[in-house]
Amino acid sequence: MKKIVINDKEFDIDCNAFTRFQYKSIFKKGIFADIKILSDYSQKQEDLKNKLKQEGKSDEEIEKAVNSEMMVDLDDFIDVIEKIAYILIYTANNKIGSFEDWLKSIEKINLSDNWISEVTEFAVASFC
Repeated sequence: MKKIVINDKEFDIDCNAFTRFQYKSIFKKGIFADIKILSDYSQKQEDLKNKLKQEGKSDEEIEKAVNSEMMVDLDDFIDVIEKIAYILIYTANNKIGSFEDWLKSIEKINLSDNWISEVTEFAVASFC
């Protein structure tokens, strides 16, 4: 079990053999397909940064270009990270309510927040 913080709210996250089944039951899609979306997003971001560094771009230029390019995949990335965070929280505490209710309780998604990388790493370590 691990703790994450989303918008100043602390949540326990956990994973077990039932987590994968619950994910498919709730979201009608396998968790491995969604973990691949996270992995592909991260790899694309890293590849683009490396390419721009090799071209001699400044850190500011790299950040601007990466942010612009990654917008194409941002909806899918956020959708998946919210679902995976929820299922890991649900595994630790199945009394949190529905995905929609939990999501309504999250004020905003800040892509630079630590919980996103923590959830990604936890999910990958737990399932892969």
